[in-house]
Amino acid sequence: MIRSTVLNKSKPRTLLLVHGLFTSAGYWLPYLKSLKDYRMLIPDIDYRGIRDVDAYLEGIDEIIGEQAGGKVDAVIAHSLGCLLASLLPHQARGASFEVCPVYCAARREQDEFVGEIGRKARSTLSQDGIRALLAEVDDAIDAHRLRAQARKTSTIYLPDADRYFSYQTSHDARWFSGDHFEIAEAVADIGSKLAA
Repeated sequence: MIRSTVLNKSKPRTLLLVHGLFTSAGYWLPYLKSLKDYRMLIPDIDYRGIRDVDAYLEGIDEIIGEQAGGKVDAVIAHSLGCLLASLLPHQARGASFEVCPVYCAARREQDEFVGEIGRKARSTLSQDGIRALLAEVDDAIDAHRLRAQARKTSTIYLPDADRYFSYQTSHDARWFSGDHFEIAEAVADIGSKLAA
């Protein structure tokens, strides 16, 4: 079961916010101001066990069913959360925005990335534990990459400076000033597109 938080319950339009690996529902807190006109469903996902992607999709689908009558107006996902967002049934979501989708990226500077995760996420995992979870994530991505890319109907946002990932996406991706961890400009742009 995936726990979730619902914010702005009285708003008529609903967003689903899907965080990435080594973060939690709290990841979205700095970005909520850009999305304040929407009801927000924010699952809190523990990605240990991500090899069973379909179990995660069932949990998110359950949240959408219970909290939004089976469909959200838009999904905003970050990093590993983009894999889940891309695999959600089209009938469960309207627009979809993926920021730094790792399913179409190659990780670079593995040791530095592991160290950065340890510092930024204040992870309780050791560096070996972080590496083991990244290996599990890589297996899940490899198993579902083609499925995710085949269902592509999302607007992709890529950072102009990402030290840890190189992205292989189409020419229509939108670029933002930031990196894999700082996505304020992308979320602000998404908020303005949703408001239009």
